[in-house]
Amino acid sequence: MIQNPWRHKNLKESFLGALKGLAVVLKSERNARIIFLVGLIVLITAIFLQFPFNELVILIIVVISVFVCEVFNTLVENICNMIKPENDPHVKILKDIASAAVFIACIGALAIGMILFLPKLLSL
Repeated sequence: MIQNPWRHKNLKESFLGALKGLAVVLKSERNARIIFLVGLIVLITAIFLQFPFNELVILIIVVISVFVCEVFNTLVENICNMIKPENDPHVKILKDIASAAVFIACIGALAIGMILFLPKLLSL
């Protein structure tokens, strides 16, 4: 069997590689930092407002989903830049489609956030 030189040798290396990838995304992408910060604020606020467990789980899933979309958007953009560094209308379409996924996830997260937060905020 041929060994893949890029394959992590053990579980620790796999986790370290994932953390390095996360660090790259957070350092290089302003929108990823914004999404991460807003998600953290949403979750802290939900805990402060004593959301029921099931609503907190929903919020965690939604926040993670939006952030994962942003990570994949960053991945698509970097692959496109690597393959075709010059401006290309086809590459722009690919990047726009990837960012549309983040946009859709954000709209969904906003709707879910309003459904869960508004009744609690209005009752204060």
